[in-house]
Amino acid sequence: QLGNGPAAAGQAVELPPVPYHHFHAPLLPVIFWAAAAGLQVRVSGDRRRTLAERAGLPQSPADRARLACLCAALTAVSGSLLPCGAAFWSNQADWGRARLYQPNDRAEKLQRVLARIPPTARVASTDYVHTRLTHYERSYDYSDYLRAVNNYRPGVPADTDYIIIDTGHRYSTIRRPQDIRELREEPVTWELLPDETDGMFLVLRRVRAATN
Repeated sequence: QLGNGPAAAGQAVELPPVPYHHFHAPLLPVIFWAAAAGLQVRVSGDRRRTLAERAGLPQSPADRARLACLCAALTAVSGSLLPCGAAFWSNQADWGRARLYQPNDRAEKLQRVLARIPPTARVASTDYVHTRLTHYERSYDYSDYLRAVNNYRPGVPADTDYIIIDTGHRYSTIRRPQDIRELREEPVTWELLPDETDGMFLVLRRVRAATN
């Protein structure tokens, strides 16, 4: 369920428990099939009546189409993340336009971070920042997931030059430098750059061995 977890507790606007992700798509045909099967014709004495008739639902194709469109519209208003949904226009919603689509102090501070990274660098970054770094020489995901690019081992690939960690996003498990695995386990390999973002972003740079 999206948006109603512990991290969203206390939010004035919550999202309904509806499938938002593509991997829920295979469930939809089953739902429609089950609904159609529930409206099958049943025999009651000498009269044949459907559940739809007993419930007083529209019988003509045109009326049923109008009902389906109305249901879709009401679902969009209550559950959509697009401009047709109420949550999009709410200033309190965690997924509204004020949080996701309007520039804020966090976006301005990220620009400071990006200005310090050369375009030829190979960068690993956390979610929500990763999409801003795809035009660099290499852009790796920095998370707890084991990736083939790093031979399914913790950490980042050996050619990584920088690590950018967004401490402010809702799913971040890193809030301070002491939480960073590389600084704890590889302090000789990585250095923490001076903070210019009030702790919102942490930037690590690989320490290259001096050559004679």
